[in-house]
Amino acid sequence: MFEMFTDAGNDAVGEIVRWGILASEDRDTAYTKIHAELELLGQVGVFGESTDTAVREAVWAEICSSLPEWVFKSRRA
Repeated sequence: MFEMFTDAGNDAVGEIVRWGILASEDRDTAYTKIHAELELLGQVGVFGESTDTAVREAVWAEICSSLPEWVFKSRRA
């Protein structure tokens, strides 16, 4: 799911992602919060891959699917 080496790792990242999405109104804020937590998680030896590129890409994909980007278009006469 999040490209971690173990199910426990995927579960841990999943909880962080869910928290970050619920605590944020936009993608950038969510990613900033989540990445900070992933860095802390990575300090635990068995979750050292939590900031690997594959994990970060999977996290970003989840953020994008959960927090749609608003696009405003206007037409002026």
